[in-house]
Formats: sequence, C-alpha cells, structure tokens
Amino acid sequence: MNLIKKFLTVAGKLILSGLLPIGVMIIVGIGYSIYAIATGASLDEISKVGGARWTQYLQTALFIGSALVMYTWFERKRGWPLGLMQKKGFSFGVQGFFAGILLMTISAILIRAAGGLSWKASEWDQSLIISLFEGILLYTCVALSEEIFTRGYIQGLIKFHYGSTPAIIVSSIIFASMHSMNPNMYETPFPFINICLAGILFAVTRELTGGLWWPIGLHLSWNYFQGYVYGFQVSGTDPVPAVLQVTDNGPIHLSGGEFGAEGSYMASLVLMLGIIAVYYLYRGKNKSNILKR
Repeated sequence: MNLIKKFLTVAGKLILSGLLPIGVMIIVGIGYSIYAIATGASLDEISKVGGARWTQYLQTALFIGSALVMYTWFERKRGWPLGLMQKKGFSFGVQGFFAGILLMTISAILIRAAGGLSWKASEWDQSLIISLFEGILLYTCVALSEEIFTRGYIQGLIKFHYGSTPAIIVSSIIFASMHSMNPNMYETPFPFINICLAGILFAVTRELTGGLWWPIGLHLSWNYFQGYVYGFQVSGTDPVPAVLQVTDNGPIHLSGGEFGAEGSYMASLVLMLGIIAVYYLYRGKNKSNILKR
C-alpha cells in the first residue's frame, strides 16, 4: 500500500507540474483569441500566435515558475537539491557549452560527409547579426526552462523516491514526450529516439556533476549551433537566418529532414558516444554514483 501511495504521490506531482504551465498557456491563448477577434484579427493571424516569440518566452517562464513553485511548496523541506546552487557552476556551464558545440559540429560534419546535406555561406548583413543575437536569448531561455523543469524538478523528484537510474530514464522519456507537438516529430523514429538520447545525456551529466549548469550549457550550444550556425531546423521549428544555409540532399533518416540534425541517425551515434564519453570523463568528479540513490 505504501508503494502505491508513493507512486500516486509522485505521479500526481508530475502531472500537476505539467498542468500548471499548460493551464496558464490555455487561459492566455483563450484571452488572446477573444481580444484578437474583438479587434478584427483574422483566423490565420490568430492561429500563428502559437509560434510567436512572445508565446515561446512565456512558455519558458511558466515552466521555470512551475518547477520552482512545486519544489518550494513540496520538496525543499525534504532536502534534495534542485541543482541550481552548484559549486563551480560557471565552470561546469562553460564545459557543457563547449561540449555541445563539439557534439553538434561532429553530427553536422558526419551528415555532410555522408552526402545528406550541402552548405552555402550566408551573407553577413544586419538581419543575420540580429538573428544570431536573438538566437542566444531564445536558446538560453529554452535551456534554462527545460533543464530546470526536467532535470531539476522531475529528475530530482524521481531520484529522491526511486533512485538515479529510474530518474534518468523516466525524465528523458518525459523530456522527449514534451516535444510531441513539434512538427515532424514522428515522421521517422529518429526524432523521438534522439530527443530521448539527448535527455539521457543531459540527465547523466546532471547526475555526475551534481548540478544543472553542465547540461544547461550543453543544451544551449547544441540548439544554437544546430539552428543559427549550421542552418538546421531545431526540433522541427521553422528555419532561421543562419551562418550556413542548408540544402537537404536526403534521405530523411540521414539528413534529418525538416526536424533538423536531431532527426538523423548520425546524431543518434554522436549522442550515444557522448553519453559514454561524459560518463568516463566525469564519473569521479562527484561523490554520488548514477547507479545509486
């Protein structure tokens, strides 16, 4: 009975943590739709609001807020760390940032070498420079929100009750499932597989380094270089002005198609090697062991 009660308690907290930001987004969406209709906006304009930047920033703020509220109300008194107050956090963040550049660069080069894409350099103009700065802001927010929510709150909650290995696995599946509404997510199996693998990589580094800053740095540079340097679509989102312009030569399981590099089996290989590499590089850096609580 205690096992069932614990399971229901954990499941209830996970569901509530997701419903809080989603519920607010629904309320905001309804309110915006009513306002837009009242001011004469077309249905086409209203339908595009989901992809607007202000909604993306609102979503990131809501997921961070949900994690902080749930942790403060229910978990802080239990003593397990969310992962933000980490010793040498800046150093770990920088290490993760450069690891993300390396892993994405290897993925992109392998896809190019196998003939999945070709590149053309973009002209440096004002729109490209503005795009590059906007990308830093956008993906900093994305990295913070997704890591605080999934690796900070969800992984920490499950680890406290069930141990590190279930926490890594379950948080990574939830992380991948959070991308289910992204365009082309299920066009092939590789987008879901690769988002899961990325989640495992983030989760393992959160566990081995003892905090969130390594995975935050990795998450930021992986997305930024994927979209704003190498010109891929990031997790199925619309393409942006980038340093390199991509021509997709196919096939989709190699190039990643309209999902981006994360839709390629080359990224699967790189992510698996990345998980192995960070395990052996960082397993002695933190007193906790990923196979124990």
